[in-house]
Amino acid sequence: MRVLIVAKTRMGSGACIGGITQNGESIRLISADMDAHDGAGLEYEIGDVWEIETTSAPYITPPHVEDIIVHRKRRLPSFRNPIAIIERFMPPVVGSPVELFEGLTQSTAKGSLYVAESGGIPPYSTTFWRADQPLVLDTTSKRIRYRYSTEDGGRTLTYVGFQEPIQTIPAGTLLRVSLAHRWRPDDGSVTEYRCYAQLSGWFLEADDDRELEQFMGHASPPSELDAPPQDDLPPLDDFATPLHLLQTVFGYDEFRPLQEESINNILERRNTLIVMPTGSGKSLCYQLPALLFDGLTVVVSPLISLMQDQVMQLQQLSVSAVSLNSTLTHEEYVSIIHRISSGAVKLLYIAPETLLRPETLLMLGRRQMDCLVIDEAHCISEWGHDFRPEYHQLVQVRERFPDAVCVALTATATPRVRTDIRQILGFRNENEFIGSFDRPNLFIAVKPKVDIHQQIFDFLATRCNQSGIIYCATRRQVDDLQEILVTNDIPALPYHAGLDSEVRQQNQTAFSRDDVRIMVATIAFGMGIDKPDVRFVVHAYLPKNIECYYQEIGRAGRDGFRADCLLLFSYGDVDTIQHFIQQGAVSEQAGRRERLTTLVDWATAADCRRIGLLGYFGEEYGADNCQMCDNCLIEADELVDLTVPAQQFLSCVFRTGQRFGVNHIIQVLRGSRARRVLALQHNELSTYDIGREYSTEQWRSLAHQFIQQHLLTRDIEHGSVQLTQNGWAVLRGEQQVWGNPVNTQVHRQIDTGETTESDRPTTVLSPRTQEIGERFQSGESVAELMQDYDVNRETIMRYLGRYVQAGNPLPVEQLHDESTLSPENRERVLEIFDELGPDRLRPIFEALNEEICYEELHLIRAIYWSIRNSDS
Repeated sequence: MRVLIVAKTRMGSGACIGGITQNGESIRLISADMDAHDGAGLEYEIGDVWEIETTSAPYITPPHVEDIIVHRKRRLPSFRNPIAIIERFMPPVVGSPVELFEGLTQSTAKGSLYVAESGGIPPYSTTFWRADQPLVLDTTSKRIRYRYSTEDGGRTLTYVGFQEPIQTIPAGTLLRVSLAHRWRPDDGSVTEYRCYAQLSGWFLEADDDRELEQFMGHASPPSELDAPPQDDLPPLDDFATPLHLLQTVFGYDEFRPLQEESINNILERRNTLIVMPTGSGKSLCYQLPALLFDGLTVVVSPLISLMQDQVMQLQQLSVSAVSLNSTLTHEEYVSIIHRISSGAVKLLYIAPETLLRPETLLMLGRRQMDCLVIDEAHCISEWGHDFRPEYHQLVQVRERFPDAVCVALTATATPRVRTDIRQILGFRNENEFIGSFDRPNLFIAVKPKVDIHQQIFDFLATRCNQSGIIYCATRRQVDDLQEILVTNDIPALPYHAGLDSEVRQQNQTAFSRDDVRIMVATIAFGMGIDKPDVRFVVHAYLPKNIECYYQEIGRAGRDGFRADCLLLFSYGDVDTIQHFIQQGAVSEQAGRRERLTTLVDWATAADCRRIGLLGYFGEEYGADNCQMCDNCLIEADELVDLTVPAQQFLSCVFRTGQRFGVNHIIQVLRGSRARRVLALQHNELSTYDIGREYSTEQWRSLAHQFIQQHLLTRDIEHGSVQLTQNGWAVLRGEQQVWGNPVNTQVHRQIDTGETTESDRPTTVLSPRTQEIGERFQSGESVAELMQDYDVNRETIMRYLGRYVQAGNPLPVEQLHDESTLSPENRERVLEIFDELGPDRLRPIFEALNEEICYEELHLIRAIYWSIRNSDS
């Protein structure tokens, strides 16, 4: 159906969109991928006509009863003036605010209009109004409001639209009014839920098409080519030179590469693009000019933690810097606004969505803005790895403050992204400063992830007194790994967005001061942290792309001394990232999949890591061997002949139809009796059970090498492996395969019933893990252990799991008694463990349709390991 867009309301970093269908129905458009797509709704404009395919919203929460889900859409020619359509299908209320929303509006003591849930909710959330007197702009509060005058002080509506606020809206103007989500304060002062009335915009008569285009926000981006000459700028104070400030304020003796050139370019008021790797001193390139400019420098940053870190560091240097973000209380926010308005602030750090609010732009319009800094500028490009729609709107800020020099900075931008940034912001090519991406002191290694905890223990064992960061992909992974490290007497702290901000700050400070040497974190940690002696960065899980990986390893070795960067690679992580890509916005899937494929190709390559990494960012490495990565240190005499296992693996891939992933091929080679193997009759193939010589983990390592040597390709979307021309040559005996040796000790497969020696590494257990395991073994129940140690049931299960995984016996019947599952369901879960392996619970959880909780999976895994131990 066709829909005319008549309402656009700010909602977080995106927009709430209201429309009228060709049948005259009022609807509210909800993007099908809204949860996964920041900035949803920004593509719509008032007056747009769209052809859309929709379904009804599954959950309707008053007052938003007009919700529909948009699955596909196509833009059609726009209406210049939709007033006639609105008047016909959604006739406006005329008069005072009392008439709004079926007469259900009430007001607070301060005049804010709302509809109380207890009084009944109207059958719509958007309406139109022609007020019988003017509405006047009110900027005395944190948010812009418009006031309707009454004898008792007036009625107010918060302004949440995208139009430029005007001082007075004339009486009779067609206004758009909407109801916000249900809300009540947490302090208990109000017990009922309320939906507050908001003003989202108005329709004014436009004199001509040009005025209408500007009013609709369609103006073209600025261009330096049209900018007036600026040679008549007043000279700087001779005593306040960049070098003098560098030494006296920032405490450095000399500039780093490209800093001085960038700073001078900015001081000459030339718009500047700066691309320098993490740790190279990008921030100084705009912080120092900010002290020399007379007016305000505004720094746009998408990360609150980064803003807070930068402001704290500047304040310690007695630089007047502040940040505006969502963590501030109302009183703090108003205080900072007053400081900015009075001219007491040199640097303002602000999130893009906060900057784009009309009240912020009005406030800044009263100050002299000399410099607009766009940090993380790759977010402005749709080809960037972290594109954010609100960054596109920063072009409007450039238009509003044309006299402010614009500076764009990023640590990770490919040549394509750099070109996009320049074109969007209207920069000249010559005002671009690109630093070298090479960090010669970083040793880069990639290893197949086999036993994540043991691999991390082994890595840390030789780095007992070193500081380092271990990156995980999710909050739960952080919490799990940090707990395991601590229980194994390795001090570590967690850092992720799920922790209280005060806890995050305490942990960050402890790491910076060396009170704790290891931080287990999501990517939220490290932005703006200038700790010079981080000696290692471990990626326990695969990053989303090369940009993220490069930015995160850049936090190591900033003092110039050697630092080690280890990535534990697994195709399971690849599949997880691919799953999330498929859940995201369709328009972004191709780019994200391409970046993931590039990362996988790099991680599985056999040539110099540095050549590939720098080449991605458009830089050529001047040697064939860097001597500082795992691939470059492999000596020819260390390689062994892997032709036979390669032929076995490749033959099995061929005989199963080149339709399956690595794990399934390994199951067939090792003679697994897993349900899927038998159902497909792969137990009848000639390659069935011919690979018992190698363990599952060793076969995974071998498969990694076969892909690395281009004998196989792996489909990024489905995970299946196929033979290449090189693979066929090996299979026909025309080519040998040489690679890294693996331990060829014989292994036992559970479903064969054989008892052979296990190669599972011995884990050093913490005293508590040992104690809990022994107490359970002696007959104490889980409930008793929970009470004595004051922990929940799942934590006890984790301790028992680590205890039995290390090879210690636990009574299987006693474990069965602790399970809440039926015997049939327990057997079903054990079969899935046998099929997918016990290393990671997430695939098990998903294979069981997310029907079995993690607490129970920890217990069944302990049973699984106990069976293995008793059979050994």
